[in-house]
Amino acid sequence: MKNKKNATGVMLVLCALLIVSFKNIGNNTVPPAKDTATNGGLFLPGKFKAVVVVDSLEGRARHIAVNTNGDIYVKLRFPDSIGGNVALRDTNGDGRADIIKKFANYEDKGPYGTGMRVHKGYLYFSSEANVYRTKLNPQTLVPDAPLELILHDATAPHEHDAKPLAFDNAGHMYVAFGAPSNACQEQNRVPGSKGIKGCPLLQQYGGIWQFDEAKPNQVQTDGIRYATGMRSVVAMDWNTADNCLYVVAHGRDDLRLQFPKIFSAWQSAVLPAEEFIKVKKGTDVGWPYYYYDPIKRKNF
Repeated sequence: MKNKKNATGVMLVLCALLIVSFKNIGNNTVPPAKDTATNGGLFLPGKFKAVVVVDSLEGRARHIAVNTNGDIYVKLRFPDSIGGNVALRDTNGDGRADIIKKFANYEDKGPYGTGMRVHKGYLYFSSEANVYRTKLNPQTLVPDAPLELILHDATAPHEHDAKPLAFDNAGHMYVAFGAPSNACQEQNRVPGSKGIKGCPLLQQYGGIWQFDEAKPNQVQTDGIRYATGMRSVVAMDWNTADNCLYVVAHGRDDLRLQFPKIFSAWQSAVLPAEEFIKVKKGTDVGWPYYYYDPIKRKNF
């Protein structure tokens, strides 16, 4: 990195914000401040420090986005009738949230919705079937603009339909469409069931699609299939340094369940690996035909 000092600052901020203890204690108040020397009970390397931003959310945090003014937005895994997102604000500069507000009562409240991003003054977030955005107002913590439906997936819900989000520098939004299958078998997750030749699921699933970041009411056919061969993408971001997409994808499950005569329980537990992948247009990572062996460091 060109500016090591700024890079270190960013890393410290990310560490403090992302390593947060979330507990459901049934109220919206922040407990009394704890000793910052303990790093919230975490063991951290070098000069990294952490502070517990909040430990009193009603619901499990699934994803986090941070606005330029320091406001934090949390995507809940299990939304309720009050809302599926939480807004946090630190008003006195001690690193702890003292304003906590739940908002955004939207449709499709399954547990897989993963994405939340602040992008060009908007808060984008996803559920299992939809990608929404709302305009952020610098004067208010909770967005007061209406929700816009940017993308709808008519095939949800199904396995692996989390929708992580990323944005490039050219007006595009990238959305993953997970495969409703473990290994594209004739009978999903049935021991010994053969794979489907040609895996037709790859035409609609198991990859990343590129969309217009601002066009409302898009469906999958409005996008371009940007990359394929990834069963379940769980994290995704655009690297502005080399203008390229990077993702983390889950490999296949249950090798012993599928092939009990070939794989041991230990092999089934550690193979296939999750992968950190640099993705260019046209990339094919290989699912369901290949998996990555982290011991031998090869695709098989």
